[in-house]
Amino acid sequence: MIKIKMYAVGALGTNSYLVWDTESGEAMLIDPGVFEHSVVRDISENRLTLKYIVLTHGHFDHIDGIREFKEEYPGALLAASVKDSELYGGYTPELPLTGGDEIGLGKLTFKVIATPGHTPGGLCFYASEWDRDLIDQDFSGTLFSGDTLFNASVGRADMEGGDFETLKDSIREGLFALPEDTVVLPGHMGVTTIEREKRYNSFVK
Repeated sequence: MIKIKMYAVGALGTNSYLVWDTESGEAMLIDPGVFEHSVVRDISENRLTLKYIVLTHGHFDHIDGIREFKEEYPGALLAASVKDSELYGGYTPELPLTGGDEIGLGKLTFKVIATPGHTPGGLCFYASEWDRDLIDQDFSGTLFSGDTLFNASVGRADMEGGDFETLKDSIREGLFALPEDTVVLPGHMGVTTIEREKRYNSFVK
């Protein structure tokens, strides 16, 4: 079973996620925007093994905790796109990811979806599982969307390497192809669903 805990971290309120398989105890940390001590506590209390530090993209508010988490968990592999490598503060992905790849976490499998537009190396992660404590309804799965797709909004495309038309194509072709009742856990703001964004997100019309 998948378990998910969200931490709103840093000055920009980045959503960082600790995700684990309850059977194996294997875990991954998505977007360590800062070194959050409660993450360390939760890993310890749940007797988890941090297998991956996963990046949806390379902006500072999603990566600034890498160094300290790597020091705390030297066995955790940095999993990210090489297309954003110049943004990772000198770190190189130990598990390079691209669209179509999969990440295994115990019995869980996360599909990697390439979503350039916010940055060239933007990635999203989809699993056909959900955490019933976090989301007490039936859904087709969970999408970690980083800064590609938000609740009624999308990521900025006006910074270096960004492109708004590419971002919209990534959402329409990559994310909107998922089941409509997929839960979307974004890099900022609150939870949404694919159905809601297809219906109401004016940025992707």
